[in-house]
Amino acid sequence: MTHYHGNNSFRSEFSDGEILYKASEIASPQRQVCDRATQDDRLLEASPHIVWKANASGWATYLGQRWEEYTGIPVAAALGFGYLARVHPEDRPRLLGRSRTSASSPQSYEIKFRLLAREGAYRWNVARGTPANADSQEVLEWVGTYTDMDAIEQTQDSPAAEAEMLRRQGRPEVNFTAENLGKIDAASDLQAIERFTNLLSQGAGNLCELLQAIADATVEAIAGAEFCLVALPDYDSSGLKLIAVGGASNFEKGKTLHVQDKLLLKAFATGESQLWRSQSGSGVPAAACAAAIESGDTGRLGVLAIGNVQDSTAIDGGSVQLLAVMGRQAAIAINRARAIEKLNKQEQLLDLQNELLIRQQEELENQGRRIQQQKLQLLEAAKLKSQFLATMSHELRTPMNAIIGFSQLLLRQHKPLLSAQQTDMVGRILNNGKNLLVLINDILDLSKIESGRTELETEEFDLTELVMDAALEFPNQAAEKNVAMSVSACLQDRFIVNDKLRLRQVLVNLISNAVKFTHQGSICIELGELEGDRLSIAVRDTGIGISETDRPHIFDKFHQADQSTTRPYPGTGLGLAITAYLVEMMDGTIAVESQLEKGSRFAIEIPRKVNPKKP
Repeated sequence: MTHYHGNNSFRSEFSDGEILYKASEIASPQRQVCDRATQDDRLLEASPHIVWKANASGWATYLGQRWEEYTGIPVAAALGFGYLARVHPEDRPRLLGRSRTSASSPQSYEIKFRLLAREGAYRWNVARGTPANADSQEVLEWVGTYTDMDAIEQTQDSPAAEAEMLRRQGRPEVNFTAENLGKIDAASDLQAIERFTNLLSQGAGNLCELLQAIADATVEAIAGAEFCLVALPDYDSSGLKLIAVGGASNFEKGKTLHVQDKLLLKAFATGESQLWRSQSGSGVPAAACAAAIESGDTGRLGVLAIGNVQDSTAIDGGSVQLLAVMGRQAAIAINRARAIEKLNKQEQLLDLQNELLIRQQEELENQGRRIQQQKLQLLEAAKLKSQFLATMSHELRTPMNAIIGFSQLLLRQHKPLLSAQQTDMVGRILNNGKNLLVLINDILDLSKIESGRTELETEEFDLTELVMDAALEFPNQAAEKNVAMSVSACLQDRFIVNDKLRLRQVLVNLISNAVKFTHQGSICIELGELEGDRLSIAVRDTGIGISETDRPHIFDKFHQADQSTTRPYPGTGLGLAITAYLVEMMDGTIAVESQLEKGSRFAIEIPRKVNPKKP
């Protein structure tokens, strides 16, 4: 058989019997998968030019590996507006201004600018850009190349060479004239190319539909072509895979098409168009030719093949030339379709991410509303609890006052009439009544504090006298335990402004705890003056102390170091919590230092003059 390349013919080393390539059934040409995303990336990296992508503001979203080879700057550092650092300062406004065009119908552009090369010198380059979304009224993304002008001048020996250079860069506005198409008939063949371009410009929904449109358009554009095959490299680049078949209606139903595998592989491997004629006619086309689908930017993408089943003269050298031109046009369309598919996938991903963010935001808003509702419910529950405690404390204190009063009356006026056992029993009633009244008062105080109904009523008084008065409530209890109690005051001015009753309550709580938990040794109450017109009051004892684990929680409500029901020290655990609340209301602080079996020291700091405020 004879092959044709350009105007030269030669004998093929393949016989008609070497039918090694069997295409898919004509009835199901679109069952192949058309996902070439990974191949797109490899082809972009193989480009001899600097391939780039940027958004409408000039922000670079992609730079090919050629960028780092040319400028010496890593791609990661050049993304965004980083690439402008290598552009001559005088050329930056023009380059950015062209990307930000406000034209209603954005067009491809070409700009000359100076780019700093790796060796440290500025070199003239040509920036060519085209909208990735050509059908849109505004630019969403530009795609294009940077090409060194010196490299162009070295290859441009004539205007025809310049046109060839532009064609190899894959520009969609290539001018196919009779001069750069060799011996193609300018009248009929240019009409065929125009017809082919018009068919492709009608658009396709995705890459698979575009490839089928290329196959159908090729059959319609080239006279004598009864069928057209579009074959692309397999995913592992081990061979070619048939993607689309045009002219299927020219075959009988169920008939299988056979085309030489080596014809397609050689056209793909060499990039040279191949023509083949059959002499046997045994189930193979009478004539067929194959041309590479290639682009100057992305290289060889696949093979475009046509054939005639019966007429061996229907495919000639002119058909080969036309097919080669259509292969280049098909490469441009495929590159654009893949770029659009990538953009669509990115948009779909962004839409999905936005949808997820919206759902998360709605869920957060719902959670916020639920939390707010729960907060209101908790506040209402706390308010009801405080009201309940206040009511119950008041109701319980009334009978307790009667119990304590009658017990005191019996001991004072009728003690001679009572036996020793009866006197002891009445004494127990009186002491337990007083203890119970203290607990009731603590609960009542806590409920008032939590409900915000506690206010300080300030007055001027003698602090030393108040401390002595509070300490004199516990001499009998201390004496029973053989514990010494002392008061040490070092004050230049003994008078302060505070709530006398509330401060006495704080002192009584601290001294009471010291007496309760001290079984030997001493209890000392110390008064002193601090800087900034502040005072310190400390209660130091040699009692059982507080463990390191319990110390951070000692001022918590209802907290006791021993939480068991058989603990040796009774109480509700409210005394220190109320003390901390009251000290805070006095604009003061309270702290504790303690060691087990060595004692504790509670120290408060308060201002000399307190301004009344609510907690």
